[in-house]
Amino acid sequence: MLMEKTREFYQIGLSANQTGISVYILGINDKTYLAKTYGKKIGKASVTGYCIKFKTLKDINIEVLEAAIRYRVEQEP
Repeated sequence: MLMEKTREFYQIGLSANQTGISVYILGINDKTYLAKTYGKKIGKASVTGYCIKFKTLKDINIEVLEAAIRYRVEQEP
């Protein structure tokens, strides 16, 4: 019998690193959603399946970043 283990995990994460800032948006089923929806509008950022990376805040459109975060927060857990 296979038992499924679950645990709580964050939906939104923020990490500062040597190359800039990474915002992790986890739990989105469609791994292309962030890039398709926000990639061209966000500015100088790399957008992958679950991460938005940028050098400084002035490089991106903060409203677009906020929209991406808000999208995840408003989804079912």
